[in-house]
Amino acid sequence: MDIQQPTSEELETYKKVDRYLKSKMDQNNDQNRLSILPKPQLLFIIILALVAFSCYYGLTTMLFGEEFWVRSITGAPLK
Repeated sequence: MDIQQPTSEELETYKKVDRYLKSKMDQNNDQNRLSILPKPQLLFIIILALVAFSCYYGLTTMLFGEEFWVRSITGAPLK
């Protein structure tokens, strides 16, 4: 069996196909990846929601007292 050296054109074609396949595999890995940590955008939204709820809870507790939250959860009538 005779070993042939690839021509420069074949080598260039191989490199182009290799780059194309690597870029396709990278795209698929990002879309279908399963991770314990969420993506940065989702993490930012979760942190923002926690901060907003904490501010809302603190403000309503200062204005209406802690009984406001107890009554809203238990459904007790106002006196």
